[in-house]
Amino acid sequence: METIVYLTDFSVPARHAFDQLLTIAKQTGIKRVIMYHSFAYVNGGFYNVGDFMPPPPLIDDTDIEDVEAKFHLLKQELLNVSPFTKVETRHDSLAVIEGVRRIAQHEHIELVVVGMRGSDDNGKNSIGTTTNELIQAHAYNLLLVPEMDAIAIFKNALLAVDLSHLKERLPVKAILRLQEFLKLKWHVVNVSIEGKHTAAELVEEQSFLHSSLDSLEPSYSYLDGEDFVERLSSYVHDHDIDVLITVPRKLGFFANFFQKRASKKLAVYTKVPILMLIS
Repeated sequence: METIVYLTDFSVPARHAFDQLLTIAKQTGIKRVIMYHSFAYVNGGFYNVGDFMPPPPLIDDTDIEDVEAKFHLLKQELLNVSPFTKVETRHDSLAVIEGVRRIAQHEHIELVVVGMRGSDDNGKNSIGTTTNELIQAHAYNLLLVPEMDAIAIFKNALLAVDLSHLKERLPVKAILRLQEFLKLKWHVVNVSIEGKHTAAELVEEQSFLHSSLDSLEPSYSYLDGEDFVERLSSYVHDHDIDVLITVPRKLGFFANFFQKRASKKLAVYTKVPILMLIS
C-alpha cells in the first residue's frame, strides 16, 4: 500500500486501531504512514468547531513534547515490524476532518485508519464523533477498528453489497488492489430488501457483480430482510470473517448503517474491522 493515515488521540480505541495497523504492516508492505493527532481533543473530549468559532485550545510546549514523545514510541513500534516503511508524524489544532483534508491536498491517501468507539457510555454504545464525521464525508477509504480481544491477520473478507446502482458504486479496481496486497478469501453477500428490485434489474446487476469479481473466486450469498446488522454479524461469526467491507453511499442501503439510529447498534454488534471503500 502507498500512503496510510493513522488518526490518534492516544486513547484505548486509537490503540486498537494502531494494533490493527501493525498487523497490516506485518502482512503486507506499507510504503508510507502518516500519524496525525489533533490538539482539538481537550481533556478527553472533542473540541468542536462548527458555525461558531470558539477560541483555539491552549497548547503549550509541554503538550507538544508529550505528543511528540508518544509519536516516537509508536513510530519505533511500527518500524520494528515494518522497517522499510516511511513514517511521518503531524499534529495541529484543526478539527480532525479538516486536518485530514489538508493532508489530502498534498498526498494521495490510500487509507485512513481510525478507532471506532466514542466516549459515550465509556465507548460501549457509540461511534466516535470524529469517526462519524469521516463516515458521513465519505471522502477516503476508511478502516474502522473496534475494540477487539485479539487482532487478526486479514484472511477472510466479507464484501457486503447492495445491488441497487451497483455499477455506479462498486470500486472494482480498489477491491482487486486489496486482493493484490492481502491475498484474501472473499465472501460476497448481497443485502437487499425483498421486492426492492425488478427481475430485470437483478439480472443486470448480478451479471455485473459476477463479471467484476469472479476472478477472486468468491462465495456468493444473499441476505433478505430488514435487520441487516444482526444478520451480517451472524455471518461474520459463522464464517470467521476478519474484515467487513462495504461501499456506502446515499443511493445504497449501507448509508443507513451510519445514521444516528443505527450507529449505536452497529458499534455494539461489530466485532471485526469495517473497511469502507469510496466508489
